[in-house]
Amino acid sequence: MTQKLIKLKKDYYVYLDIKARRIAGKLSNGNKVTKLLLNDINELYSSAKADSSFKNEKFEAAYHNPISSELEFLIARLLYHYANSKKLDWKIYLRRQVGKTAPDIRIEKNNITLAIIEVKAKAGWIQSFFSSERYKKDMDKLKSGKSNSDPRQSIEKVKKQLEKYYQTYNIKPKQVFVLLPSFTQVHRKRSSLEIKDYDNEFFKNSGLPKKNLILLSDNLSLDLSSNHYRKDYNPTNRFEDFISLLTQLDNK
Repeated sequence: MTQKLIKLKKDYYVYLDIKARRIAGKLSNGNKVTKLLLNDINELYSSAKADSSFKNEKFEAAYHNPISSELEFLIARLLYHYANSKKLDWKIYLRRQVGKTAPDIRIEKNNITLAIIEVKAKAGWIQSFFSSERYKKDMDKLKSGKSNSDPRQSIEKVKKQLEKYYQTYNIKPKQVFVLLPSFTQVHRKRSSLEIKDYDNEFFKNSGLPKKNLILLSDNLSLDLSSNHYRKDYNPTNRFEDFISLLTQLDNK
């Protein structure tokens, strides 16, 4: 029974690796791949809801496993296959701990870190990091005693984590990237904020260059985890630009 479960799990990751290799192949040939990536992320969310198929009048599952680890694996393997196809001699580390840090993805060449990529399926975990509106609302709640959550502490925690990366791997802010499919859970329907506003807040709070936010879709209403979302992917060019930046870092 144990061996069968191991095989089933491995088959699942083999399938994800096939997807990653397919995208990497297209990317290597100069094609845009972000739409494919967004579609695969949607499929990850759908697979996470597989337990819903057991629903009947006596059983219902309301919680679904997060896709974070699968998404990190998909991106890491995509980079691995791309590097191999271009003979870049990169080594890809997935959640490898060094000291007290464990970046989602780290790219190394000749024992030197080229880049770190933090992969986030959604940004609901720290909305105030990207949204000035959310920051103001959270501060108002804190001051009025309606909440004990201080957005300043959350932002400072992320900054300290970034500082650890700079020190541990001897890198600069321009070598740290954040990959985010969309601004779902950050953007509110009645909000007047635009992509540029979220970019500015990211830059202000992280200290990273705006271009280091690898936003895959500029559709502010895109929720890839929803069964009812509009399939207007509106893919950006940021992932392809990110690959170009990696190549530049590699050549220095």
